[in-house]
Amino acid sequence: MKLRALFATAAIGAFASLTTTPVYAQDACASFLCMAGKTQGKNNVPGCASPVQAFFSPNLYIYDEESIDWPATSANRALFLAQCPGSQGQNSGVLTTIISEYGMEASG
Repeated sequence: MKLRALFATAAIGAFASLTTTPVYAQDACASFLCMAGKTQGKNNVPGCASPVQAFFSPNLYIYDEESIDWPATSANRALFLAQCPGSQGQNSGVLTTIISEYGMEASG
């Protein structure tokens, strides 16, 4: 089932890249697809270095008074990926898996 959802997401992502989708949404879709691949053990996929780096970007970190607030950072990463239309609906479980596995990690 995950593989079928991943292919559906890839098709949506390919279609989105042909439309006038804002740049941040395209980045979110690339990150969503590449991070979905990581959850299935597919590391070092060609073309995924930058999208994976975007997911782990310090720009998405949320800080409290003392250090990184990991639960808030995880939620912020989920919001970033949720900008991709393909991360919703039947693929929301994939988004949940990505965040549960990588939401509170410093790097991939």
